Amino acid sequence: MSFRELRARPWRDRSNETPLVWCPPHGDAPGRELALSAWHRRVGAWQALLASLDDGRGAWLLFEPDPVEFSAALVAIWERGEAAILPADNQPETVRRLAEQGVALGEIPGAPRAGADRAPQWSDRPLPEIAVTLFTSGSTGAPQRLVKTFAQLDAELATQAALWPQAGCRVISQVSHQHIYGLFFALMRPLCEDATLVADTCRYPETLNAWLDACARDTKPAVVISAPPALSRLPETLAWQPGARSLRHVYSSGAPLARADSDRARALLATPVHEVYGSSETGGIGWRIQQQGEAWTPLPGVHIECDEAQRLWLDSPHLATGGWQRQADRIQRLPDSNDFLLLGRADPVAKIGGKRLSLAAMDRALGALDGVERAMSLPLQRRELRLAAVVALSPQCVPQHHAEHRALVRDLRRQLAAEFEPALLPRYWRFVSTWPTNAQGKLDAAIRQRLFADLDDRRVPRWLGEEAVADGFRVTLEVPERCQFLDGHFDGQPVLPGVALVHWAMTLAARLFAGPITFAGLERLRFTSPLLPGDRFTMTLTRRSGTPKLHLRCEGGRGEHASGRLALTGEAHDT
Repeated sequence: MSFRELRARPWRDRSNETPLVWCPPHGDAPGRELALSAWHRRVGAWQALLASLDDGRGAWLLFEPDPVEFSAALVAIWERGEAAILPADNQPETVRRLAEQGVALGEIPGAPRAGADRAPQWSDRPLPEIAVTLFTSGSTGAPQRLVKTFAQLDAELATQAALWPQAGCRVISQVSHQHIYGLFFALMRPLCEDATLVADTCRYPETLNAWLDACARDTKPAVVISAPPALSRLPETLAWQPGARSLRHVYSSGAPLARADSDRARALLATPVHEVYGSSETGGIGWRIQQQGEAWTPLPGVHIECDEAQRLWLDSPHLATGGWQRQADRIQRLPDSNDFLLLGRADPVAKIGGKRLSLAAMDRALGALDGVERAMSLPLQRRELRLAAVVALSPQCVPQHHAEHRALVRDLRRQLAAEFEPALLPRYWRFVSTWPTNAQGKLDAAIRQRLFADLDDRRVPRWLGEEAVADGFRVTLEVPERCQFLDGHFDGQPVLPGVALVHWAMTLAARLFAGPITFAGLERLRFTSPLLPGDRFTMTLTRRSGTPKLHLRCEGGRGEHASGRLALTGEAHDT
């Protein structure tokens, strides 16, 4: 095995001509490999920037989507013996919350970027005690700060390298390296195992198909680091067979993968999906291939037990402190085996309308309703604690306008009333076509807030999910029945004014394209049919890199509602 620990600084001792980065083909430009020496010069560029920004705190906030720049900046920070803090995103609230903890680097608004290549400067300065500071996804509340030592990272990296070697492979990632899973599999393991990292994140299935084809043509083995959202969207219309010849492993983490998605990925990619179970707090715990069974196998060195309440107890070298620690998940041990089944989180209880409610029982009941594919209940603090429900529906059941929405809620409440008292039934409903998650496959606190934001701000649309498309994003929205922009427009039949649609488009674009985007005017924008209260529609926003035009298209159950272009001023950085 060619694995070397991070504490041994493996980025220093490989041959300078060893390929470290693969730049995939793009347009007419062929793919190419960058040697370690070229990446070293990016480390040197970041070292020079850090020296110029040093304010004595010895801590740096690093948000950088480019894998090459991120890895070079991270190593430059480590070589200074200083702390790297990795925000989960670069949204204004996240940046504001962390502003006092370190100097901002990368694609954080206002942060400088590294300049021209420079030779790196190596010294005998020791590595910092803490390798990285990360943040949980906030699935059950505000994101929590986590620190990872080099000993923790090296223990887990060694385990992964022994189970699933990457040496000699091109490592294609569909997930963010700002989180622990992508950081481990897509960046740290290539540095430690003589593998080749890929110079961009693979955002679309069409891109994955093209990159695998290129690997097959180059006779280079490939590894894919993925997650349930990406694997669930693999289209059967693409020719996967040629590129699948290059595949060695496919990984998924962040949430359990649906069995149907696992089977389809296995058939299309001709490679089983290795699911990895764990968390930011615990590190890796277990793994499975669903075609071999639904049980999970503990990773080497990881010991598990369960108590009388079926709660998971964990003793692992990946934990910050030694000894047995109780976890929130419930498990069932298999007889005469270390393998286990995941039973979900320990049953949370909320007090709704003065009565105690098992949220797990409500989720099970919601999931069994006609037309429901997946559901989650969550308490919302309004004037008093009320229950909300996020419900993924089969396509034919998705309501397209207010009357359908109201009839569906009435029917679902009627079915639930056989099991629950009226006061316990969900008051707020969000019907989605695709389960909304972050890049790690989790419906986190930020997404929950977005789903119900219209309850607190009458000016915003009802957000029901979004997906990346070529050059942009497609967002599913509804016009809230109490939307402020409907007031006085008009008395007989309220309709959403076009200016409100433009306002929503600009607000969404500022978040999705992650840059200062300023409205400059309308260009050939047509409003072809009105949007009424409760109407569901998709808003597609596209923008070619570097162009001051935002293309807008809105479509719903009655056809097209608007299309055209918005002129922009200012610079935007596409994500």
